[in-house]
Amino acid sequence: MITLIEFIKKEFIQLRRDKRMLPLIFLAPVLQLIIIGYAITFDVKNIPFVVCDLDRSVESRNFIESFKSSGYFVLTSSVYSQKEIDYYLDKSLATIAIVIPKDFSSKINKGEKTEIQILVDGSDAYSANVSLSYITGLTFNFNKNILIKFFDLKGLPVSFVKIDPEIRVWYNPQLKSSNYFIPGIIGLLLTIMTLILTSMAIVKEKEYGTLEQLIVTPIRKFELIVGKLIPFTIIGFIEVLIVIAAAFIFFDVELKGSLLLLLISCIPFLFSTLGLGMLVSTISRTQQQAMMLAVFLIMLPFLYLSGFTFPVENMPPIIQFASNFIPLKYFLIILRSLFLKGSGISELWDEMLIMLAIGLVVFPLSVLVFRKQLS
Repeated sequence: MITLIEFIKKEFIQLRRDKRMLPLIFLAPVLQLIIIGYAITFDVKNIPFVVCDLDRSVESRNFIESFKSSGYFVLTSSVYSQKEIDYYLDKSLATIAIVIPKDFSSKINKGEKTEIQILVDGSDAYSANVSLSYITGLTFNFNKNILIKFFDLKGLPVSFVKIDPEIRVWYNPQLKSSNYFIPGIIGLLLTIMTLILTSMAIVKEKEYGTLEQLIVTPIRKFELIVGKLIPFTIIGFIEVLIVIAAAFIFFDVELKGSLLLLLISCIPFLFSTLGLGMLVSTISRTQQQAMMLAVFLIMLPFLYLSGFTFPVENMPPIIQFASNFIPLKYFLIILRSLFLKGSGISELWDEMLIMLAIGLVVFPLSVLVFRKQLS
């Protein structure tokens, strides 16, 4: 019994001496609680929408205002032709597009039924379904107000319908959730494979004492770094190809865009994940430390703040600002645009540039820290 007590004391003393692991044990849960508490919400709000008002009347402005004042929708832009709407939906700048016809007000004033066109980005099936329910409710309330007015003035029956929304769902007409989540899984798997493998591989050399042996070999430091990273890069590309094939075979999720463009977009993303993996491995002394750092400080924030599960626009402003520095956020936009929309380089180049900018900061920093440790 005494031996067991002494052994337990030894474990606590060893844990206390580990200055890097101790903060992780107690601070990581608090950090995760804060992120999860603010980021995770199943409410759908701040839905961006674009309007093409061809009528430009008091009635059409009132109809648009009913969306803006609902608390669920945020007006992104007003356009003057239906062709301009494609840009906002293709670039994911708007989830909803409303087209109001020229005779909108005249038909209302004549007591006739009028149709408006509602275009919905169905990429995210859950958000699209909730948005459609909001649209139905807002249209019903607007119709009710018009009916009350006309009933008082002309004695029209209350069952008379004024506005009939013609709804079209783009990119994912069947509103299948798998079409939205499976492209995201590619980004998540690529993150896990490159980040975790890189962070564990280098620190494992430290634990086994083989890193010192590599340093004294004729191999140059640059070659050592490249030799460590290239295998994980190749593994990452192979994983992407495997998941794309599996998505088509098992879930009938087809890549509508260019496979070459998808593979090219992986390159700036890998700059970030490999760099973060190397940085974690460099500052860690043990594989346990590396795993804790990689999972709690990088993987989980990536998962919560990238839009993989929860829409970023529903999060508080400070969390949305933090998400701008998560490369997985932009990679998911690229993946879902390529799979669901068949987007090209003209729609995705800005996300690729942002990922490249993040990678060009993270990767050289990690290489610099690693080279200093080798010196």
